[in-house]
This record gives sequence, C-alpha cells and structure tokens, in this order.
Amino acid sequence: MATKRSALRILLLMVIATGLIFTVNANLRLSSLREVHHELLMRVGLFEESDLTKVHVVRAGVPEDLITSEMSNCKIWRYRLSIPAKYHLCYQNHQGLVKADAPGGLGGSSRTWGSPNPEPSEVVFSVSFVQDNGEWTLSVNHIGGASSHAVPKDFDINSVDDLVVEEVVDFGVTRSFSADEPICLLRIREKNEALNRDGTKKQGLYRGFVFYLFEKQREKAFSAWASGQVSAMQEVK
Repeated sequence: MATKRSALRILLLMVIATGLIFTVNANLRLSSLREVHHELLMRVGLFEESDLTKVHVVRAGVPEDLITSEMSNCKIWRYRLSIPAKYHLCYQNHQGLVKADAPGGLGGSSRTWGSPNPEPSEVVFSVSFVQDNGEWTLSVNHIGGASSHAVPKDFDINSVDDLVVEEVVDFGVTRSFSADEPICLLRIREKNEALNRDGTKKQGLYRGFVFYLFEKQREKAFSAWASGQVSAMQEVK
C-alpha cells in the first residue's frame, strides 16, 4: 500500500509539473504574441475600430526599404487612413503663417483631392522634412499626388522640442472621426506668435505648417472656417 501511495504521489507531482511547464510556455508565447502585436501597431499601424461609416486614423512607421541614405537626417510623420465608401477625400496643406486651432492664415496653401471610392478603402498620407546640405525641404505624399516646399532657413525643424507639434494620433492608437468632421492630421508651429516688421505680434498667427483632411462635400464650410467664420466648422479636439 505504501508503495502504491508513493507511486500515486509521484504521478500527481509529474502531472502538476507538466501542467506548470505548459502554463509557463503558454504565458511566454502569449507575451511574445503581445510584443509582436505591439510592434505591428507601432510599425505598420493596425486599425482597432470596425465602424465602416467613420474615418479611422493610425500612425505608422516607415518601411525600411523606403528609407534611403539621403533620408538619414529627416523627420517623418506617416499615417494610414481607413476611409468610408463614397468618401470624397480632400487635403489642404498650408505653410507660412498658420492658426493654432483652425486652417487658413497667410502664406502658401494647396488643396487636392481624388475620386471617391465606391467601397471602403485605405490610403497613406505622409509628411517628411528632409535635410540636405543644411537646408530643409518639406515633402507631402498622398493618394492625390505629391508636393515639395522649401523650409525657411531660420525655421529649425531639427529642434522639434522647441516647436509645437500636434499629431492627430500617436503610434499604437486608432482615432475615429465622423465623415463630416475636419481632421487636422499634423500641425507644426513655433510657440510664439509671429512678429510684424515693427516688432508687434501678428495676433493668432504662428510660423509653421498644417495639414488637413476633409470630405469634399464640406468644402464650402471648410473654406468659410479657414476665412475666419468660426461657426462654419470646429477643430476636433
């Protein structure tokens, strides 16, 4: 009897030990999968929302095969957008003097759009500041085309901490918007208002860059908002 009890105890201990080993392995595998998922969120940009009537935005990393030696010193913001069916995508970029909470200002601006897709779709939007021989160039790429602009020599994009940088979303997060809402994808501006030649401040205007996205059916309201009619639209906080 004592021998049988001893054998039973050993068998139970072996079962418990085996269970513990499987549990530890399962936890390690789960932890590894979570790390992979987090890496995908950071690098690829995974959407965690399924409402196809809304616009979803995630920030994505830049694929290594797209990074050239000339881009060793650059600042890149790259976003993946999930667009509802029949959404007529429209972009507006503005550089020069920009507002802190609305489109418009003084300086150069451009507006582009593509054709609405009959089905929900995904597009990529990227803003790149590339330095070459000490000078910075702004490059904007999206489904409607691409553009580039010279950055003023005294606007030090290399010192991002000295600027106000407002991103629509950071890595690993999905942000959703109604189809009729304007979306400020990125705003980069100086902290202090721009100055007139006599040293006085340009009220509400800052040197910088801003990039918006909106539905083309709302173009008139967006233009009115950019012109100062604050009741036409509102910045989504």
